[in-house]
Amino acid sequence: MDIKPLYLLLLALVGGTLMGISFPHTGGLFPLAFVAFVPLILINLELNKKKGARFFKRFGYNYLYFVIFNLITTWWIYNASEGGMYMAVFCNSLLMTLPFFFFGFIARQLGENKGLLALVVLWIGFEYCHYFWELSWPWLSFGHIFGEYPWLIQWYEYSGVTGGTLWVLMVNIGVYFIIRNVKIRKEALRIQAPVFLFIGLVILVPVLSSVLIYTSYEEEVDPVNMVIIQPNLDPYSEKFTMPLPDQLDIIFDLAEEKVDENTDLVVCPETAISRTVNEDYLEQEPNMILIKEWLRAHHNVNMLIGADSRKYFQEENSLASNYIESINAYVENYNAAFLIDPNRPTQIYHKAKPVLGAEKVPFLSWFPSLKEYSIELGGTSGMIGLGEEAINMTLGDLSFAPLICYESVYGDYVSYFTGHGADILCVVTNDGWWGDTPGYRQHRMFSQIRAIENRRSVARSANTGISCFIDQKGDIISELGWDERGALQEILNRNTEITFFVRYGDVLGRVSLFLIIALFVYALTSYAKTTGLADKAHLTRK
Repeated sequence: MDIKPLYLLLLALVGGTLMGISFPHTGGLFPLAFVAFVPLILINLELNKKKGARFFKRFGYNYLYFVIFNLITTWWIYNASEGGMYMAVFCNSLLMTLPFFFFGFIARQLGENKGLLALVVLWIGFEYCHYFWELSWPWLSFGHIFGEYPWLIQWYEYSGVTGGTLWVLMVNIGVYFIIRNVKIRKEALRIQAPVFLFIGLVILVPVLSSVLIYTSYEEEVDPVNMVIIQPNLDPYSEKFTMPLPDQLDIIFDLAEEKVDENTDLVVCPETAISRTVNEDYLEQEPNMILIKEWLRAHHNVNMLIGADSRKYFQEENSLASNYIESINAYVENYNAAFLIDPNRPTQIYHKAKPVLGAEKVPFLSWFPSLKEYSIELGGTSGMIGLGEEAINMTLGDLSFAPLICYESVYGDYVSYFTGHGADILCVVTNDGWWGDTPGYRQHRMFSQIRAIENRRSVARSANTGISCFIDQKGDIISELGWDERGALQEILNRNTEITFFVRYGDVLGRVSLFLIIALFVYALTSYAKTTGLADKAHLTRK
């Protein structure tokens, strides 16, 4: 069956739309993800049959599909940065087309079935690498599609998000087999029972296993009494213009409603200390003294709070260092989290996973002049110094992860904290940059997924919402909604057990990289043999 160009175009349009509206909070129709990739498979295998400008056609259809997908799911970035939205949508769509060029080559050399296997490992390998390189943007990994439904993905404690990606790909391939066999090969539908059985098992086994885990999992009682604060200060008009003592008064008033002699920790949002403090003289900073005085007056409670901070160096410390001629020194800004104990030195953590464009300029070591193009949003944006490792904070016998904003998207990174003893995950974030859009809701969802992967309770404090407590099954215990000022108090249970995912990391991602190499070697060898035979036949005819 020859598919006409107009139909290929329609497949790209429909497929990209289906995948976009399957994603959480831009439709949330997750079952569509099990068929939304089929149009792209059909397009690429159909193009393998054609000659001529195959490269440009493949690029055009694939790129259109992914632009639609990226636009539907992440258009809200526009509210924070028009240029950032264009970069995220059009650059990420370009990167997403790359696995399909290699898929097309392997399918032509090794056949359709091996090509589909290659597609699985190529896509998983792409998502895995997308966590670690200069243009890292793993927000749209397919495994995130199921994040709204924790009861459906309890097995992420073994596979991580990559398991969900594999789930999507395998079901789509099964559906493609049905279409190929019945529509293209003209086989009878009644003899497709093995394929239907395959699809049924691939769908039902993860669902049933997840429901079983979900209904049987019980948290061990090991309580930590926590309070989270949501000051609800607009990041554009209030947060970075209102005097900091006035902002702290809001936080103190909210905390006072919930803090008592049993409170272990108060959690405040990212850059709640919104005026830059000097870490070299942190304990002498007036606003730090003000916070410690309040904490002493309120049962000596401890506070985790986001801060805009800086340090000075005699020599350039990193690419984020800026030389100040007037003092003959380098300064480096940080998006930091402080654990403030009223009677002990403050513990400091620096954000290590920066937001692309707003806090990090890619490939800066190669092109230093790009530094001036970072996006200024206020607070610690523009270019920040990075933390060098995952460092837990300790409060008595409690150890917890102080995750800042975008870091909660990175499953592997979060697992480092848990692997090094974190009993609870704390997330401090702003989320107000995007307005009332799907962005902040998607971001909250990542904390639910991290709870499942690590089997850790989560306390999440967001400046404008959503602040919430999440249990070890990924369910939300209580929350403060968008554009709501308030505080919440809950008792969360600690956990010291280590999940398979925390212990071994993203096994599927790493295995895929090895399989990609093996398939490429196989395909190139096949290509070389085919070319050699063709040349030999040509010489024989001569």
